[in-house]
Amino acid sequence: MRDVLLRRLERDLQPGQQFPTEEALCAEFGVSRETVREALRRLEEDGLISRHRGRGSFVLRPPRKRRDRRLTGMVEDFSDLRLDTEATVLDIGPMTATAELAETMELPVGTSLFRISRLRSFEHQPLAFHDAFLTAEMGKQVAALDLRRTSILHELQETLHIPCAEEFQRIEAVAADAPLARALDAQLGAPLLQITRRVAAGRVRSPVLFRSQFRADRYYYTVEVAAARPSARPRRSS
Repeated sequence: MRDVLLRRLERDLQPGQQFPTEEALCAEFGVSRETVREALRRLEEDGLISRHRGRGSFVLRPPRKRRDRRLTGMVEDFSDLRLDTEATVLDIGPMTATAELAETMELPVGTSLFRISRLRSFEHQPLAFHDAFLTAEMGKQVAALDLRRTSILHELQETLHIPCAEEFQRIEAVAADAPLARALDAQLGAPLLQITRRVAAGRVRSPVLFRSQFRADRYYYTVEVAAARPSARPRRSS
């Protein structure tokens, strides 16, 4: 709640304006008056608002701009940029394709796969949980490599010399279940950014699926869109 109010102070409210009342905030957030008062008390301690009994709260100043410590970009860029990220292998081994995996990878249900699960940290704090689903043979090759400071896609292409062509990406918001919350040191139900990528690997175009859940407070997704070229002016015929 405090984070939402800080963003509101940054973007919407000016010094001297009245801050929303306790009653309005209780109704908006669906929380108790004690919770609202605690959030307002912390904003007051930071010198952002002033509270007056019987008159309400007023904005004193906007919060200082905070340095954005979140990462962005594709995972394979992290090592190229020499960012302080490291991945720890949590689970590795064979499995059979579930109905959901089979549909996403366009394989028969029950196909033999190889799963590699890793936890990536940034500046020694959890950033993302990665799952990679590969064919059994390819998975064993990747599992023999040092995967701490690299991406599996990078290793497939650069170390194993397996050409890969990305087929699709899907980006969606998910809530952290109990295992993900524990792994990422996040609250149960916390918002995560899930990115699913499927690539076709090798000459036979074997499907490889990457699924990552990023902590939304530590990562955001960006897309660079090329500017459209201005259309040429029509020439007059002579």
